[in-house]
Amino acid sequence: MERQYVSVHALNRYIKAVLDNDMQLQTVYIRGEISNYRPHPSGHMYFTLKDDQTESCISAIMFASQARYLKFRLRDGMKVFITAQVSVFEKAGRYQLYVRSMQEDGLGNLYLRFNELKQTLEREGLFNSMHKKAIPFMPERLAILSAKQGDGLQDVLHILHQRYPLVRRDIYPVPVQGRDAYKYIIETLRHVDQLGYSTILLVRGGGSIENLWNFNEEALARCIYDLKTPIITGVGHETDFTLVDYVSDFRAPTPTAAAVVAVPSQKELLSHLENKIMQLSNVMRKTIYLEKQKLEQYTHSYVFTDPSRIFETKFMKLDNVHLKLNNYKIRIKQKSHYEMHKKVIQLNTLIKQKQLIETKNISNKQELLKNCFENYLKNKKTSFSYCIEKLDLLSPLKTLQRGYIISKKNDAIIKSVKDLHTDDTITLVYADGKKEVIVK
Repeated sequence: MERQYVSVHALNRYIKAVLDNDMQLQTVYIRGEISNYRPHPSGHMYFTLKDDQTESCISAIMFASQARYLKFRLRDGMKVFITAQVSVFEKAGRYQLYVRSMQEDGLGNLYLRFNELKQTLEREGLFNSMHKKAIPFMPERLAILSAKQGDGLQDVLHILHQRYPLVRRDIYPVPVQGRDAYKYIIETLRHVDQLGYSTILLVRGGGSIENLWNFNEEALARCIYDLKTPIITGVGHETDFTLVDYVSDFRAPTPTAAAVVAVPSQKELLSHLENKIMQLSNVMRKTIYLEKQKLEQYTHSYVFTDPSRIFETKFMKLDNVHLKLNNYKIRIKQKSHYEMHKKVIQLNTLIKQKQLIETKNISNKQELLKNCFENYLKNKKTSFSYCIEKLDLLSPLKTLQRGYIISKKNDAIIKSVKDLHTDDTITLVYADGKKEVIVK
Protein backbone atom coordinates (compact mmCIF):
# COMPACT_ATOMS: atom_id res chain seq x y z
CA MET A 1 0.00 0.00 0.00
CA GLU A 2 1.40 3.33 -1.05
CA ARG A 3 1.92 5.89 1.70
CA GLN A 4 0.15 9.23 1.43
CA TYR A 5 2.04 12.27 2.79
CA VAL A 6 0.21 15.43 3.77
CA SER A 7 1.50 18.93 4.33
CA VAL A 8 1.92 20.52 7.78
CA HIS A 9 -0.78 23.00 6.89
CA ALA A 10 -3.18 20.20 6.00
CA LEU A 11 -2.47 18.42 9.28
CA ASN A 12 -2.99 21.59 11.32
CA ARG A 13 -6.21 22.33 9.46
CA TYR A 14 -7.47 18.80 10.12
CA ILE A 15 -6.70 19.03 13.85
CA LYS A 16 -8.40 22.43 13.97
CA ALA A 17 -11.50 20.99 12.29
CA VAL A 18 -11.58 18.12 14.79
CA LEU A 19 -11.39 20.47 17.75
CA ASP A 20 -13.88 22.94 16.31
CA ASN A 21 -16.40 20.13 15.77
CA ASP A 22 -16.04 18.86 19.34
CA MET A 23 -19.01 20.35 21.18
CA GLN A 24 -17.33 19.92 24.56
CA LEU A 25 -14.50 22.22 23.43
CA GLN A 26 -16.76 24.92 22.00
CA THR A 27 -17.40 26.36 25.43
CA VAL A 28 -15.11 25.54 28.37
CA TYR A 29 -14.99 27.07 31.83
CA ILE A 30 -11.48 27.23 33.28
CA ARG A 31 -9.96 28.60 36.46
CA GLY A 32 -6.27 29.50 36.27
CA GLU A 33 -3.52 32.04 36.84
CA ILE A 34 -2.40 34.70 34.36
CA SER A 35 1.27 34.73 33.40
CA ASN A 36 3.40 36.10 30.55
CA TYR A 37 0.79 38.77 29.87
CA ARG A 38 1.53 40.66 26.60
CA PRO A 39 -0.93 43.37 25.60
CA HIS A 40 -0.88 44.33 21.91
CA PRO A 41 -1.30 47.93 20.67
CA SER A 42 -4.35 46.77 18.71
CA GLY A 43 -6.12 45.92 21.97
CA HIS A 44 -5.71 42.14 21.75
CA MET A 45 -4.39 40.47 24.91
CA TYR A 46 -1.99 37.52 24.75
CA PHE A 47 -1.16 35.56 27.88
CA THR A 48 -0.61 32.12 29.35
CA LEU A 49 -3.12 30.47 31.66
CA LYS A 50 -1.48 28.15 34.15
CA ASP A 51 -2.46 25.77 36.92
CA ASP A 52 -0.51 26.74 40.06
CA GLN A 53 -0.72 23.21 41.47
CA THR A 54 0.47 21.10 38.54
CA GLU A 55 2.23 23.92 36.64
CA SER A 56 0.35 22.94 33.48
CA CYS A 57 -0.22 25.86 31.12
CA ILE A 58 -1.95 26.79 27.89
CA SER A 59 -1.67 29.79 25.59
CA ALA A 60 -4.63 32.12 25.39
CA ILE A 61 -5.80 35.16 23.46
CA MET A 62 -8.59 37.60 24.11
CA PHE A 63 -9.46 39.78 21.13
CA ALA A 64 -10.00 43.50 21.55
CA SER A 65 -13.75 43.16 20.84
CA GLN A 66 -14.15 41.12 24.05
CA ALA A 67 -11.27 42.70 26.03
CA ARG A 68 -12.91 46.14 26.05
CA TYR A 69 -15.70 44.81 28.29
CA LEU A 70 -13.28 43.82 31.08
CA LYS A 71 -13.93 45.74 34.31
CA PHE A 72 -10.45 45.17 35.71
CA ARG A 73 -6.87 45.52 34.54
CA LEU A 74 -5.19 42.26 33.62
CA ARG A 75 -1.77 41.52 35.16
CA ASP A 76 0.58 38.62 35.78
CA GLY A 77 -0.23 36.47 38.80
CA MET A 78 -3.93 37.22 38.72
CA LYS A 79 -6.30 34.27 39.22
CA VAL A 80 -9.28 34.37 36.88
CA PHE A 81 -12.39 32.47 35.75
CA ILE A 82 -12.44 32.15 31.94
CA THR A 83 -15.10 31.22 29.41
CA ALA A 84 -13.37 30.23 26.20
CA GLN A 85 -13.23 28.02 23.12
CA VAL A 86 -10.38 25.56 22.46
CA SER A 87 -9.02 25.71 18.92
CA VAL A 88 -5.81 25.54 16.92
CA PHE A 89 -3.73 28.40 15.51
CA GLU A 90 -3.02 26.81 12.14
CA LYS A 91 0.09 28.79 11.24
CA ALA A 92 1.99 27.76 14.37
CA GLY A 93 0.27 24.43 14.94
CA ARG A 94 -0.45 25.44 18.52
CA TYR A 95 -3.70 24.84 20.28
CA GLN A 96 -4.90 27.67 22.50
CA LEU A 97 -7.83 29.26 24.24
CA TYR A 98 -9.91 31.90 22.53
CA VAL A 99 -11.33 33.77 25.53
CA ARG A 100 -14.86 35.21 25.37
CA SER A 101 -15.20 36.49 28.95
CA MET A 102 -13.17 36.69 32.12
CA GLN A 103 -13.75 37.33 35.80
CA GLU A 104 -11.13 38.12 38.45
CA ASP A 105 -10.53 35.47 41.14
CA GLY A 106 -7.54 36.90 43.07
CA LEU A 107 -3.73 36.86 42.95
CA GLY A 108 -1.70 33.74 42.27
CA ASN A 109 0.67 32.23 44.80
CA LEU A 110 3.77 32.99 42.77
CA TYR A 111 2.76 36.61 42.34
CA LEU A 112 2.07 36.94 46.09
CA ARG A 113 5.45 35.40 46.86
CA PHE A 114 7.08 37.76 44.35
CA ASN A 115 5.53 40.81 46.04
CA GLU A 116 6.54 39.62 49.52
CA LEU A 117 10.16 39.13 48.46
CA LYS A 118 10.17 42.46 46.65
CA GLN A 119 8.89 44.33 49.72
CA THR A 120 11.43 42.58 51.98
CA LEU A 121 14.41 43.43 49.77
CA GLU A 122 13.15 46.96 49.22
CA ARG A 123 12.93 47.57 52.96
CA GLU A 124 16.53 46.37 53.32
CA GLY A 125 17.64 48.96 50.72
CA LEU A 126 18.77 46.53 48.00
CA PHE A 127 16.87 48.53 45.36
CA ASN A 128 18.23 51.91 46.48
CA SER A 129 19.76 53.82 43.55
CA MET A 130 22.65 55.05 45.70
CA HIS A 131 24.05 51.48 45.74
CA LYS A 132 23.95 51.07 41.95
CA LYS A 133 27.27 51.20 40.09
CA ALA A 134 27.77 53.24 36.92
CA ILE A 135 27.84 51.29 33.65
CA PRO A 136 31.15 51.88 31.77
CA PHE A 137 30.58 53.84 28.57
CA MET A 138 33.25 52.06 26.52
CA PRO A 139 33.89 48.65 28.12
CA GLU A 140 36.91 46.53 27.24
CA ARG A 141 35.54 43.10 28.28
CA LEU A 142 32.01 41.82 28.66
CA ALA A 143 30.87 38.66 30.44
CA ILE A 144 27.57 37.34 29.06
CA LEU A 145 25.55 34.88 31.13
CA SER A 146 22.75 33.25 29.14
CA ALA A 147 21.38 29.96 27.87
CA LYS A 148 23.87 28.43 25.45
CA GLN A 149 21.42 28.00 22.56
CA GLY A 150 19.00 30.78 23.50
CA ASP A 151 17.65 33.22 20.92
CA GLY A 152 18.30 36.03 23.40
CA LEU A 153 22.04 35.26 23.37
CA GLN A 154 22.21 35.35 19.57
CA ASP A 155 20.38 38.69 19.53
CA VAL A 156 22.83 40.08 22.11
CA LEU A 157 25.90 38.91 20.17
CA HIS A 158 24.50 40.33 16.94
CA ILE A 159 23.80 43.73 18.51
CA LEU A 160 27.22 43.85 20.22
CA HIS A 161 29.02 43.08 16.95
CA GLN A 162 26.88 45.57 15.07
CA ARG A 163 27.28 48.41 17.57
CA TYR A 164 30.79 47.96 18.98
CA PRO A 165 32.86 45.09 17.52
CA LEU A 166 35.99 46.16 19.44
CA VAL A 167 34.70 44.87 22.78
CA ARG A 168 35.81 41.42 23.92
CA ARG A 169 32.83 39.13 24.56
CA ASP A 170 33.10 36.07 26.79
CA ILE A 171 30.07 33.77 27.02
CA TYR A 172 29.28 31.81 30.18
CA PRO A 173 26.42 29.35 29.48
CA VAL A 174 24.02 28.94 32.42
CA PRO A 175 20.60 27.25 32.80
CA VAL A 176 17.88 29.91 32.81
CA GLN A 177 14.94 27.79 33.92
CA GLY A 178 14.28 24.57 35.74
CA ARG A 179 14.76 23.46 39.29
CA ASP A 180 17.70 25.15 41.11
CA ALA A 181 18.93 26.87 37.94
CA TYR A 182 19.53 30.01 40.01
CA LYS A 183 22.21 28.18 42.02
CA TYR A 184 24.33 27.67 38.90
CA ILE A 185 23.80 31.32 37.96
CA ILE A 186 25.01 32.40 41.43
CA GLU A 187 28.10 30.20 41.21
CA THR A 188 28.96 31.56 37.74
CA LEU A 189 28.39 35.19 38.80
CA ARG A 190 30.72 34.88 41.78
CA HIS A 191 33.41 33.34 39.56
CA VAL A 192 33.05 36.00 36.85
CA ASP A 193 33.08 38.81 39.43
CA GLN A 194 36.72 37.94 40.27
CA LEU A 195 37.98 38.11 36.65
CA GLY A 196 38.05 41.89 36.18
CA TYR A 197 35.34 42.34 33.54
CA SER A 198 34.09 45.82 32.69
CA THR A 199 30.42 44.76 32.72
CA ILE A 200 28.35 41.61 33.24
CA LEU A 201 25.22 40.91 31.13
CA LEU A 202 22.60 38.52 32.51
CA VAL A 203 20.03 37.89 29.74
CA ARG A 204 17.15 35.56 29.03
CA GLY A 205 14.26 35.50 26.57
CA GLY A 206 10.63 35.88 27.55
CA GLY A 207 8.49 33.36 29.35
CA SER A 208 5.79 32.88 31.93
CA ILE A 209 6.28 33.87 35.55
CA GLU A 210 7.02 30.26 36.48
CA ASN A 211 9.64 30.00 33.71
CA LEU A 212 11.24 33.21 34.93
CA TRP A 213 10.99 32.32 38.61
CA ASN A 214 14.71 31.50 39.00
CA PHE A 215 15.34 35.22 38.49
CA ASN A 216 13.02 35.97 41.43
CA GLU A 217 14.99 33.86 43.92
CA GLU A 218 16.15 35.83 46.96
CA ALA A 219 19.63 34.25 46.96
CA LEU A 220 20.27 35.37 43.37
CA ALA A 221 19.08 38.92 44.11
CA ARG A 222 21.42 39.18 47.10
CA CYS A 223 24.32 37.77 45.06
CA ILE A 224 23.81 40.46 42.39
CA TYR A 225 23.67 43.15 45.10
CA ASP A 226 27.08 42.01 46.44
CA LEU A 227 28.83 42.02 43.03
CA LYS A 228 31.77 44.38 42.55
CA THR A 229 31.38 44.40 38.76
CA PRO A 230 28.55 46.49 37.21
CA ILE A 231 25.75 44.25 35.90
CA ILE A 232 22.98 44.76 33.33
CA THR A 233 19.95 42.47 33.33
CA GLY A 234 17.72 41.86 30.33
CA VAL A 235 15.24 39.18 31.39
CA GLY A 236 12.06 38.44 29.45
CA HIS A 237 9.95 40.94 27.55
CA GLU A 238 9.39 44.60 28.25
CA THR A 239 6.45 43.86 30.54
CA ASP A 240 8.33 41.20 32.53
CA PHE A 241 9.82 42.38 35.83
CA THR A 242 11.91 40.13 38.08
CA LEU A 243 13.75 40.77 41.35
CA VAL A 244 17.12 40.76 39.58
CA ASP A 245 15.91 43.72 37.50
CA TYR A 246 15.27 45.76 40.63
CA VAL A 247 18.60 44.95 42.29
CA SER A 248 20.86 45.13 39.21
CA ASP A 249 22.78 48.26 38.28
CA PHE A 250 20.66 48.69 35.12
CA ARG A 251 17.45 46.94 34.02
CA ALA A 252 17.01 46.57 30.28
CA PRO A 253 13.51 45.61 29.04
CA THR A 254 14.87 42.88 26.72
CA PRO A 255 18.19 41.07 26.02
CA THR A 256 18.59 43.19 22.89
CA ALA A 257 18.12 46.37 24.90
CA ALA A 258 20.73 45.11 27.40
CA ALA A 259 23.28 44.84 24.59
CA VAL A 260 22.40 48.37 23.44
CA VAL A 261 22.97 49.71 26.95
CA ALA A 262 26.22 47.77 27.46
CA VAL A 263 28.16 49.27 24.54
CA PRO A 264 28.11 52.51 22.57
CA SER A 265 27.18 52.62 18.92
CA GLN A 266 30.21 52.66 16.65
CA LYS A 267 28.27 54.68 14.10
CA GLU A 268 27.14 57.17 16.73
CA LEU A 269 30.71 57.47 18.03
CA LEU A 270 32.01 58.15 14.53
CA SER A 271 29.23 60.64 13.90
CA HIS A 272 29.95 62.30 17.24
CA LEU A 273 33.66 62.41 16.39
CA GLU A 274 32.93 63.96 13.00
CA ASN A 275 30.74 66.59 14.63
CA LYS A 276 33.49 67.36 17.14
CA ILE A 277 36.05 67.63 14.34
CA MET A 278 33.74 70.00 12.48
CA GLN A 279 33.15 72.04 15.62
CA LEU A 280 36.89 72.15 16.29
CA SER A 281 37.58 73.26 12.73
CA ASN A 282 35.01 76.04 13.04
CA VAL A 283 36.47 77.14 16.36
CA MET A 284 40.00 77.10 14.90
CA ARG A 285 38.94 79.14 11.86
CA LYS A 286 37.13 81.64 14.07
CA THR A 287 40.10 81.84 16.44
CA ILE A 288 42.56 82.40 13.57
CA TYR A 289 40.31 85.11 12.15
CA LEU A 290 40.07 86.90 15.50
CA GLU A 291 43.81 86.61 16.08
CA LYS A 292 44.48 88.08 12.66
CA GLN A 293 42.27 91.03 13.52
CA LYS A 294 44.15 91.51 16.77
CA LEU A 295 47.46 91.35 14.91
CA GLU A 296 46.30 94.03 12.48
CA GLN A 297 45.25 96.23 15.39
CA TYR A 298 48.62 95.70 17.04
CA THR A 299 50.53 96.62 13.86
CA HIS A 300 48.69 99.97 13.72
CA SER A 301 49.17 100.58 17.41
CA TYR A 302 51.53 103.30 18.73
CA VAL A 303 53.68 100.48 20.13
CA PHE A 304 54.98 99.87 16.62
CA THR A 305 54.42 103.31 15.09
CA ASP A 306 56.06 105.28 17.94
CA PRO A 307 57.86 102.94 20.38
CA SER A 308 59.34 105.84 22.38
CA ARG A 309 55.91 106.50 23.89
CA ILE A 310 56.17 103.21 25.71
CA PHE A 311 59.32 104.33 27.52
CA GLU A 312 57.93 107.79 28.29
CA THR A 313 55.07 106.26 30.16
CA LYS A 314 57.39 103.84 31.92
CA PHE A 315 59.75 106.66 32.94
CA MET A 316 56.84 108.63 34.39
CA LYS A 317 55.75 105.61 36.37
CA LEU A 318 59.32 105.06 37.52
CA ASP A 319 59.61 108.70 38.74
CA ASN A 320 56.37 108.35 40.65
CA VAL A 321 57.57 105.16 42.23
CA HIS A 322 60.91 106.72 43.14
CA LEU A 323 59.20 109.73 44.73
CA LYS A 324 56.87 107.46 46.70
CA LEU A 325 59.85 105.39 47.81
CA ASN A 326 61.76 108.43 49.10
CA ASN A 327 58.70 109.66 50.97
CA TYR A 328 58.26 106.25 52.42
CA LYS A 329 61.91 106.13 53.53
CA ILE A 330 61.59 109.52 55.23
CA ARG A 331 58.44 108.47 57.03
CA ILE A 332 60.05 105.25 58.11
CA LYS A 333 63.14 107.07 59.40
CA GLN A 334 61.07 109.61 61.33
CA LYS A 335 58.94 106.94 62.77
CA SER A 336 62.03 104.93 63.73
CA HIS A 337 63.59 107.93 65.56
CA TYR A 338 60.38 108.60 67.40
CA GLU A 339 60.04 104.99 68.37
CA MET A 340 63.68 104.84 69.48
CA HIS A 341 63.33 108.00 71.63
CA LYS A 342 60.18 106.59 73.15
CA LYS A 343 61.93 103.31 73.92
CA VAL A 344 64.93 105.15 75.52
CA ILE A 345 62.59 107.09 77.84
CA GLN A 346 60.79 103.91 78.77
CA LEU A 347 64.13 102.17 79.37
CA ASN A 348 65.45 104.97 81.63
CA THR A 349 62.23 104.94 83.62
CA LEU A 350 62.48 101.20 84.05
CA ILE A 351 66.17 101.48 85.10
CA LYS A 352 65.36 104.09 87.77
CA GLN A 353 62.48 102.01 89.04
CA LYS A 354 64.73 98.97 89.13
CA GLN A 355 67.46 100.90 90.97
CA LEU A 356 65.00 102.11 93.62
CA ILE A 357 63.71 98.60 94.09
CA GLU A 358 67.23 97.11 94.31
CA THR A 359 68.42 99.86 96.71
CA LYS A 360 65.49 99.18 98.97
CA ASN A 361 66.16 95.45 98.76
CA ILE A 362 69.85 95.99 99.64
CA SER A 363 68.94 98.17 102.61
CA ASN A 364 66.45 95.60 103.85
CA LYS A 365 68.99 92.81 103.45
CA GLN A 366 71.71 94.84 105.26
CA GLU A 367 69.37 95.44 108.18
CA LEU A 368 68.42 91.80 108.20
CA LEU A 369 72.11 90.78 108.07
CA LYS A 370 72.94 93.12 110.94
CA ASN A 371 70.16 91.70 113.08
CA CYS A 372 71.21 88.19 112.24
CA PHE A 373 74.85 88.91 113.09
CA GLU A 374 73.96 90.57 116.40
CA ASN A 375 71.74 87.64 117.33
CA TYR A 376 74.46 85.23 116.35
CA LEU A 377 77.09 87.15 118.37
CA LYS A 378 74.77 87.31 121.37
CA ASN A 379 74.16 83.60 121.19
CA LYS A 380 77.88 82.89 120.91
CA LYS A 381 78.65 85.12 123.93
CA THR A 382 76.03 83.36 125.98
CA SER A 383 77.41 79.99 124.93
CA PHE A 384 80.98 81.16 125.75
CA SER A 385 79.97 82.33 129.21
CA TYR A 386 78.28 79.03 129.86
CA CYS A 387 81.42 77.15 128.79
CA ILE A 388 83.63 79.34 131.05
CA GLU A 389 81.37 78.69 133.99
CA LYS A 390 81.36 74.98 133.29
CA LEU A 391 85.15 74.97 132.86
CA ASP A 392 85.61 76.97 136.03
CA LEU A 393 83.56 74.44 137.94
CA LEU A 394 85.87 71.69 136.68
CA SER A 395 89.11 73.64 137.46
CA PRO A 396 91.52 71.99 140.04
CA LEU A 397 92.12 75.39 141.62
CA LYS A 398 88.51 75.55 142.72
CA THR A 399 88.93 72.14 144.30
CA LEU A 400 92.08 73.24 146.17
CA GLN A 401 90.33 76.35 147.47
CA ARG A 402 87.78 74.06 149.10
CA GLY A 403 90.63 72.44 151.20
CA TYR A 404 91.75 69.67 148.96
CA ILE A 405 95.46 69.06 148.14
CA ILE A 406 97.31 67.40 145.29
CA SER A 407 100.09 64.95 146.12
CA LYS A 408 102.88 64.52 143.60
CA LYS A 409 105.86 62.24 143.40
CA ASN A 410 108.50 63.12 140.90
CA ASP A 411 106.00 65.62 139.30
CA ALA A 412 103.49 62.76 138.83
CA ILE A 413 100.16 62.83 140.63
CA ILE A 414 99.81 60.05 143.20
CA LYS A 415 96.56 58.26 142.60
CA SER A 416 96.94 55.27 145.02
CA VAL A 417 98.55 54.46 148.41
CA LYS A 418 100.38 51.66 146.71
CA ASP A 419 102.45 54.26 144.88
CA LEU A 420 103.98 55.46 148.25
CA HIS A 421 106.92 53.88 150.09
CA THR A 422 108.65 54.71 153.39
CA ASP A 423 111.06 57.68 153.21
CA ASP A 424 109.64 58.81 149.87
CA THR A 425 109.75 62.55 149.42
CA ILE A 426 106.47 63.85 148.06
CA THR A 427 105.15 67.34 147.20
CA LEU A 428 101.82 68.57 148.57
CA VAL A 429 100.19 71.27 146.48
CA TYR A 430 97.81 73.69 148.28
CA ALA A 431 95.74 76.53 146.95
CA ASP A 432 98.27 79.09 148.13
CA GLY A 433 101.57 77.16 147.71
CA LYS A 434 103.60 73.89 147.94
CA LYS A 435 105.29 71.83 150.75
CA GLU A 436 107.62 68.80 150.61
CA VAL A 437 107.13 66.03 153.15
CA ILE A 438 108.76 62.63 153.94
CA VAL A 439 106.66 59.50 154.23
CA LYS A 440 107.14 57.60 157.59
